[in-house]
Amino acid sequence: MEKSIAILITVHNRKEKTLSCLERIKHQQLSTDVNVVVFLTDDGSTDGTKEEVRRFYPGVNIIKGDGTLFWNRGMRLAWESASKVNPDFYLWLNDDTELMDNAFQRLLDCSEKFEDKSIIVGSTYVSPEIKCLSYGGRLKKHNNPFITPDETQCLPCDTFNGNIVLIPRKVFEIVGYNDIYYRHSFGDFDYGIVAGLKGVSSYVAPGYYGYCGRNNPIPLFRRKCYPIFKRYKLLYSPLGYNPIEDFHLNWKYQPLFLCVWYFIKLHINVLFAVDHTKYQ
Repeated sequence: MEKSIAILITVHNRKEKTLSCLERIKHQQLSTDVNVVVFLTDDGSTDGTKEEVRRFYPGVNIIKGDGTLFWNRGMRLAWESASKVNPDFYLWLNDDTELMDNAFQRLLDCSEKFEDKSIIVGSTYVSPEIKCLSYGGRLKKHNNPFITPDETQCLPCDTFNGNIVLIPRKVFEIVGYNDIYYRHSFGDFDYGIVAGLKGVSSYVAPGYYGYCGRNNPIPLFRRKCYPIFKRYKLLYSPLGYNPIEDFHLNWKYQPLFLCVWYFIKLHINVLFAVDHTKYQ
Protein backbone atom coordinates (compact mmCIF):
# COMPACT_ATOMS: atom_id res chain seq x y z
CA MET A 1 0.00 0.00 0.00
CA GLU A 2 1.18 3.52 -0.77
CA LYS A 3 2.28 5.60 2.21
CA SER A 4 2.09 9.38 2.29
CA ILE A 5 4.30 11.82 4.21
CA ALA A 6 3.50 15.48 4.73
CA ILE A 7 6.70 17.46 5.31
CA LEU A 8 6.09 20.46 7.60
CA ILE A 9 8.47 23.43 7.30
CA THR A 10 8.31 27.07 8.35
CA VAL A 11 10.72 29.62 6.89
CA HIS A 12 11.63 33.30 7.09
CA ASN A 13 14.26 35.05 4.96
CA ARG A 14 16.62 32.09 4.58
CA LYS A 15 16.11 31.59 0.86
CA GLU A 16 19.29 29.68 0.14
CA LYS A 17 18.84 27.34 3.08
CA THR A 18 15.19 26.80 2.23
CA LEU A 19 15.97 25.93 -1.39
CA SER A 20 18.79 23.62 -0.29
CA CYS A 21 16.44 21.88 2.14
CA LEU A 22 13.84 21.32 -0.59
CA GLU A 23 16.53 19.97 -2.91
CA ARG A 24 17.57 17.43 -0.27
CA ILE A 25 13.94 16.34 0.05
CA LYS A 26 13.79 15.91 -3.72
CA HIS A 27 16.76 13.54 -3.64
CA GLN A 28 15.55 11.31 -0.82
CA GLN A 29 15.99 7.61 -1.59
CA LEU A 30 12.51 6.23 -0.98
CA SER A 31 10.49 3.18 -1.93
CA THR A 32 8.31 3.71 -4.98
CA ASP A 33 5.16 3.42 -2.84
CA VAL A 34 5.90 6.52 -0.72
CA ASN A 35 4.31 9.84 -1.69
CA VAL A 36 5.95 12.99 -0.27
CA VAL A 37 4.14 16.33 -0.13
CA VAL A 38 5.66 19.52 1.34
CA PHE A 39 3.66 22.09 3.31
CA LEU A 40 5.76 25.20 3.80
CA THR A 41 4.77 28.27 5.83
CA ASP A 42 6.49 31.35 4.44
CA ASP A 43 6.34 33.67 7.42
CA GLY A 44 6.52 37.02 5.67
CA SER A 45 9.84 36.53 3.88
CA THR A 46 11.08 39.59 1.97
CA ASP A 47 14.07 37.95 0.25
CA GLY A 48 12.13 36.27 -2.54
CA THR A 49 11.83 32.89 -0.83
CA LYS A 50 8.22 32.32 -1.87
CA GLU A 51 8.87 33.26 -5.50
CA GLU A 52 11.93 31.02 -5.78
CA VAL A 53 10.15 28.07 -4.19
CA ARG A 54 7.27 28.45 -6.64
CA ARG A 55 9.73 28.67 -9.52
CA PHE A 56 11.88 25.64 -8.71
CA TYR A 57 9.51 23.49 -6.61
CA PRO A 58 5.97 24.11 -7.92
CA GLY A 59 4.63 21.07 -6.08
CA VAL A 60 5.25 22.65 -2.67
CA ASN A 61 2.16 23.89 -0.87
CA ILE A 62 2.96 27.41 0.36
CA ILE A 63 1.02 28.82 3.31
CA LYS A 64 1.29 32.56 3.77
CA GLY A 65 2.35 34.02 7.12
CA ASP A 66 2.55 37.68 8.12
CA GLY A 67 6.00 37.62 9.73
CA THR A 68 4.73 37.25 13.31
CA LEU A 69 4.38 33.44 13.47
CA PHE A 70 7.98 32.37 14.09
CA TRP A 71 8.80 28.64 14.31
CA ASN A 72 6.12 27.13 16.50
CA ARG A 73 3.11 28.98 15.12
CA GLY A 74 4.43 28.65 11.58
CA MET A 75 4.68 24.89 12.03
CA ARG A 76 1.17 24.81 13.48
CA LEU A 77 -0.19 26.61 10.41
CA ALA A 78 1.58 24.20 8.05
CA TRP A 79 0.28 21.25 10.09
CA GLU A 80 -3.32 22.47 9.97
CA SER A 81 -3.07 22.71 6.20
CA ALA A 82 -1.42 19.30 5.85
CA SER A 83 -3.99 17.57 8.05
CA LYS A 84 -6.67 18.28 5.44
CA VAL A 85 -5.11 15.63 3.17
CA ASN A 86 -4.90 13.13 6.07
CA PRO A 87 -1.40 11.71 5.34
CA ASP A 88 -0.02 8.59 7.00
CA PHE A 89 2.87 10.56 8.51
CA TYR A 90 3.87 14.12 9.34
CA LEU A 91 7.53 15.06 9.35
CA TRP A 92 8.77 18.16 11.15
CA LEU A 93 11.80 19.53 9.36
CA ASN A 94 13.89 22.67 9.89
CA ASP A 95 15.01 24.35 6.69
CA ASP A 96 18.57 24.72 8.04
CA THR A 97 18.86 20.94 8.35
CA GLU A 98 20.71 19.12 5.57
CA LEU A 99 19.17 15.68 5.24
CA MET A 100 21.10 12.52 4.49
CA ASP A 101 19.88 10.83 1.32
CA ASN A 102 18.19 7.88 3.05
CA ALA A 103 16.80 9.76 6.08
CA PHE A 104 13.10 9.38 5.31
CA GLN A 105 13.25 5.67 4.55
CA ARG A 106 15.22 4.92 7.69
CA LEU A 107 12.75 6.89 9.81
CA LEU A 108 9.84 5.01 8.24
CA ASP A 109 11.57 1.68 8.84
CA CYS A 110 12.10 2.63 12.48
CA SER A 111 8.47 3.69 12.86
CA GLU A 112 7.29 0.35 11.48
CA LYS A 113 9.00 -1.43 14.37
CA PHE A 114 6.56 0.31 16.71
CA GLU A 115 3.54 -0.25 14.45
CA ASP A 116 3.52 3.47 13.59
CA LYS A 117 2.31 4.31 17.10
CA SER A 118 5.36 6.22 18.37
CA ILE A 119 7.19 9.47 17.62
CA ILE A 120 10.52 8.89 15.88
CA VAL A 121 13.29 11.47 16.34
CA GLY A 122 16.18 11.87 13.90
CA SER A 123 19.47 13.11 15.35
CA THR A 124 21.79 15.51 13.53
CA TYR A 125 25.53 16.07 13.36
CA VAL A 126 26.92 19.61 13.49
CA SER A 127 28.25 19.20 9.93
CA PRO A 128 29.74 16.54 7.63
CA GLU A 129 33.15 17.55 9.00
CA ILE A 130 32.18 17.87 12.67
CA LYS A 131 30.64 14.58 13.76
CA CYS A 132 29.19 15.83 17.03
CA LEU A 133 25.56 15.60 18.07
CA SER A 134 23.76 18.92 17.57
CA TYR A 135 20.03 18.15 17.89
CA GLY A 136 17.78 15.20 18.63
CA GLY A 137 16.09 13.43 21.53
CA ARG A 138 16.36 14.66 25.11
CA LEU A 139 15.66 13.62 28.67
CA LYS A 140 13.27 15.55 30.88
CA LYS A 141 15.55 16.47 33.75
CA HIS A 142 18.04 19.22 34.64
CA ASN A 143 19.12 21.05 31.45
CA ASN A 144 17.29 18.47 29.31
CA PRO A 145 20.42 16.56 28.23
CA PHE A 146 20.72 15.07 24.76
CA ILE A 147 20.54 11.34 24.12
CA THR A 148 23.41 10.12 21.96
CA PRO A 149 21.88 7.76 19.39
CA ASP A 150 22.89 4.13 19.24
CA GLU A 151 24.02 2.80 15.88
CA THR A 152 21.57 -0.10 15.83
CA GLN A 153 18.95 0.33 18.57
CA CYS A 154 16.09 2.78 19.08
CA LEU A 155 16.42 4.61 22.39
CA PRO A 156 13.49 6.04 24.38
CA CYS A 157 13.45 9.78 24.98
CA ASP A 158 11.23 12.13 27.00
CA THR A 159 11.13 14.97 24.50
CA PHE A 160 13.08 16.37 21.55
CA ASN A 161 14.18 19.22 19.30
CA GLY A 162 11.94 19.70 16.29
CA ASN A 163 14.63 19.50 13.59
CA ILE A 164 13.73 16.04 12.26
CA VAL A 165 10.70 14.41 13.86
CA LEU A 166 8.41 11.78 12.31
CA ILE A 167 4.86 11.75 13.72
CA PRO A 168 2.56 8.98 12.44
CA ARG A 169 -1.11 9.74 11.88
CA LYS A 170 -1.99 7.35 14.72
CA VAL A 171 0.02 9.57 17.07
CA PHE A 172 -1.52 12.78 15.72
CA GLU A 173 -5.00 11.39 16.36
CA ILE A 174 -4.07 11.01 20.04
CA VAL A 175 -1.81 14.02 20.71
CA GLY A 176 -3.10 16.55 18.19
CA TYR A 177 -1.26 19.72 17.12
CA ASN A 178 1.57 21.56 18.85
CA ASP A 179 0.44 24.16 21.41
CA ILE A 180 -0.22 27.43 19.55
CA TYR A 181 0.43 29.42 22.74
CA TYR A 182 4.17 29.44 22.03
CA ARG A 183 5.56 31.64 19.28
CA HIS A 184 9.06 30.37 18.52
CA SER A 185 10.59 28.07 21.13
CA PHE A 186 9.15 25.50 23.57
CA GLY A 187 6.59 23.97 21.21
CA ASP A 188 8.74 20.95 20.34
CA PHE A 189 9.76 20.28 23.97
CA ASP A 190 6.15 20.60 25.08
CA TYR A 191 4.86 18.27 22.38
CA GLY A 192 7.14 15.44 23.44
CA ILE A 193 6.07 15.79 27.06
CA VAL A 194 2.36 15.97 26.18
CA ALA A 195 2.72 12.87 24.01
CA GLY A 196 4.24 10.94 26.91
CA LEU A 197 1.45 11.98 29.27
CA LYS A 198 -1.06 10.72 26.71
CA GLY A 199 0.63 7.34 26.52
CA VAL A 200 2.61 7.89 23.32
CA SER A 201 6.29 6.92 23.41
CA SER A 202 9.09 8.78 21.65
CA TYR A 203 12.27 7.14 20.37
CA VAL A 204 15.61 8.32 19.07
CA ALA A 205 16.16 6.48 15.80
CA PRO A 206 19.47 4.63 15.29
CA GLY A 207 22.35 6.67 13.92
CA TYR A 208 22.16 10.13 12.35
CA TYR A 209 19.84 11.63 9.74
CA GLY A 210 21.25 15.00 8.79
CA TYR A 211 23.46 17.96 9.60
CA CYS A 212 22.53 21.14 11.43
CA GLY A 213 24.89 23.61 13.05
CA ARG A 214 24.35 24.14 16.76
CA ASN A 215 23.11 27.52 17.94
CA ASN A 216 25.38 29.39 20.32
CA PRO A 217 24.32 28.18 23.80
CA ILE A 218 24.72 31.66 25.28
CA PRO A 219 21.23 33.18 24.84
CA LEU A 220 20.85 36.67 23.43
CA PHE A 221 19.71 38.08 26.76
CA ARG A 222 22.99 37.07 28.44
CA ARG A 223 25.41 38.35 25.83
CA LYS A 224 27.87 40.98 27.04
CA CYS A 225 27.77 42.83 23.72
CA TYR A 226 24.33 44.22 24.59
CA PRO A 227 23.57 46.79 27.31
CA ILE A 228 21.37 45.59 30.16
CA PHE A 229 18.17 47.27 28.96
CA LYS A 230 18.63 45.68 25.55
CA ARG A 231 19.19 42.32 27.22
CA TYR A 232 15.88 42.56 29.07
CA LYS A 233 14.16 43.43 25.83
CA LEU A 234 15.77 40.43 24.13
CA LEU A 235 14.67 38.20 27.00
CA TYR A 236 11.03 38.87 26.11
CA SER A 237 11.51 38.72 22.34
CA PRO A 238 10.21 35.72 20.36
CA LEU A 239 13.80 34.65 19.70
CA GLY A 240 14.77 35.11 23.34
CA TYR A 241 13.60 32.99 26.26
CA ASN A 242 10.27 34.63 26.91
CA PRO A 243 9.54 34.27 30.64
CA ILE A 244 5.77 34.31 30.11
CA GLU A 245 5.91 31.42 27.68
CA ASP A 246 8.45 29.62 29.86
CA PHE A 247 6.07 30.01 32.82
CA HIS A 248 3.25 28.57 30.70
CA LEU A 249 5.39 25.53 29.92
CA ASN A 250 6.48 25.01 33.52
CA TRP A 251 2.97 25.57 34.90
CA LYS A 252 1.71 22.61 32.86
CA TYR A 253 4.12 20.19 34.55
CA GLN A 254 5.73 21.76 37.64
CA PRO A 255 4.63 22.91 41.13
CA LEU A 256 3.81 26.60 41.43
CA PHE A 257 6.82 27.47 43.59
CA LEU A 258 9.20 26.09 40.95
CA CYS A 259 7.40 28.00 38.18
CA VAL A 260 7.81 31.23 40.15
CA TRP A 261 11.46 30.49 40.90
CA TYR A 262 12.30 29.79 37.26
CA PHE A 263 10.52 33.02 36.27
CA ILE A 264 12.57 35.05 38.75
CA LYS A 265 15.80 33.24 37.87
CA LEU A 266 15.50 34.19 34.19
CA HIS A 267 15.40 37.87 35.11
CA ILE A 268 18.35 37.50 37.48
CA ASN A 269 20.38 35.78 34.75
CA VAL A 270 20.08 38.87 32.57
CA LEU A 271 22.37 40.64 35.04
CA PHE A 272 25.19 38.13 34.51
CA ALA A 273 26.37 38.80 30.97
CA VAL A 274 28.75 36.42 29.20
CA ASP A 275 31.11 36.80 26.26
CA HIS A 276 29.37 34.53 23.78
CA THR A 277 32.23 34.82 21.23
CA LYS A 278 34.36 32.48 23.36
CA TYR A 279 32.00 29.59 22.71
CA GLN A 280 33.57 26.88 20.56
